Amino acid sequence: MKRHPLVVFFIAAFAFPWLIWGTTLAQQAGLIGWHIPEALGFWIGLPLATYGTAALTGGWPAVRDLLLRLIRVRVHPLWYVVAVGLPAAIAAAAVGLGFLLSTPAAIGTLLPASALVGALLLNCWEWLITEETSWRGYALPRLQRRFDPLTASLILGVLWALWHLPLFFISDSFQSRIPFVGFALSTVATSVLIGWLFNHARGSVLLVALFHGFTDVSIAFTGVLTSGPVLFWVTVSIQIILAAAVSVDLFRRDRESPELPATTT
Repeated sequence: MKRHPLVVFFIAAFAFPWLIWGTTLAQQAGLIGWHIPEALGFWIGLPLATYGTAALTGGWPAVRDLLLRLIRVRVHPLWYVVAVGLPAAIAAAAVGLGFLLSTPAAIGTLLPASALVGALLLNCWEWLITEETSWRGYALPRLQRRFDPLTASLILGVLWALWHLPLFFISDSFQSRIPFVGFALSTVATSVLIGWLFNHARGSVLLVALFHGFTDVSIAFTGVLTSGPVLFWVTVSIQIILAAAVSVDLFRRDRESPELPATTT
């Protein structure tokens, strides 16, 4: 296990949430009469996989590294602006292009303006202690020991997209409303953007959790992914173009970025 921590992590990160989501799929199929709430796949499944793997393969130093990344706030103010501003700019650009293409966004339908603050607080907190601790706090630094930051972000993006696959078969999930191929492209592009931010923000999980939270809330409020296929693909295209733009900078960064502290195996 200590020789292959990433293998152990990804097996656990897929297995625990998928087992939880599997109960919903089994209930939908009429095999059982109950299910474990899907949210626990995020709140329990991922943290159990992440901290369990860190403790088993790296001991306290690995766990401590994860915890310290959650509170790494000493980052240049520019990257705070990027973390909260870029997601809003992507959604605004998609709304604007949708208007020009006579495909208006259903702003405020999925998430009303009155719920924005609460949604931002909940999403940023949730992704801080769940997905971003797992994908960027644990997995990405270790992938970057083997690959350049761009390749590591692409690999992680593919795995991140596949990790969501069971949610596409759960009838009331957000993912069930959109095509998987488009979601996968969006997720890989987002992984590159987050990897770029992560490497400039001294490996701060806090910063990338802000980006993730503001991305999801911007998408939900503007409805750019759920207002029809044209607007959906416009939004995905914007994300891909931006990811391609930052890829040059991400590729040129050292495999072991001097801005990242040494991480345990």
